[in-house]
Amino acid sequence: MKRTIFSRIKRPDLIFLWVSAFFLLTMGLVSPALAVSPDVVNIGVGTKGKYVVMNARLVDGFTEKIQEAIKNGVPMGFTFEIELRQDNTAWVDSLVSSNKVRHRVQFDSLKKTYRFSEIGKNVRRNIITRKETRYQQLMLTLKDIPVAPIYKLDPNEKYYVRVKADLETDRFWFPFNYIFFFVPFSEFETSWAQTSPLAIDPDLELSEQASGPRKKERSASRDVIRSFNK
Repeated sequence: MKRTIFSRIKRPDLIFLWVSAFFLLTMGLVSPALAVSPDVVNIGVGTKGKYVVMNARLVDGFTEKIQEAIKNGVPMGFTFEIELRQDNTAWVDSLVSSNKVRHRVQFDSLKKTYRFSEIGKNVRRNIITRKETRYQQLMLTLKDIPVAPIYKLDPNEKYYVRVKADLETDRFWFPFNYIFFFVPFSEFETSWAQTSPLAIDPDLELSEQASGPRKKERSASRDVIRSFNK
C-alpha cells in the first residue's frame, strides 16, 4: 500500500501545517474587517431634565463579516465610553463624570427577529425588530445618553464631551471564536472624538424653576442645543 505524503510528515509538522492553513483561511475571511476605520461622529450635547445628555453616531461599525456573524446568531456588542471633562488650560483636564453604554444585538433564527439591548448608567432599553436596517441604526446611535447632573457644571468653566467605541467579542462561540482568534481587535477601536468647548447657560436653572412643570419639560427638550455655547 502506498504511503501518502501526510504519512511521511511528523505529527508536530502536520499540526503546524493544519494551523498554518487555518490561519490563512481565517485571515482571508476577516481581512475586510480590518479594512475599515470606525469613527464616532455628530456628537451633540445638551440638557434634558436635570441631566447633561449627549448624542452621537458610530460610522463604519458594521463590516460584511460582522453582519454575516450576526445573521448566524452570534451576539455582537459595541461599548461606548463617554466622558465629560473640564477644559483646563493650565493643567491636565479633569474628569467630571462618565458613562459606559453597551449595545448588544442577537438574531433569533426561529422568530426571525433581532433583539437589541442598551445598558448604561441611567440607560436601559430592550427592543425587538425584524428589520436589519432598524437594528443597525439602534446599534450605531447614541441618543439622549445622560452624562452628568447639571448641578455639577460651573457656568464659569468650560467643558467638553468625548466618546470612543470598540467591538466586544468575548461572547463568541465556535467556530467564530476561532475565526476571529487572529484578528487584532485593538484595531477595531475608535479614537477619542470630542466636542468643542461648552459652557452651561447660567440662566438655565432659573428659567426652569420659573416655568411650570409641563412647560419645564418642553423647554428642556426644545432648548437642548441652546443651553450650551461653543
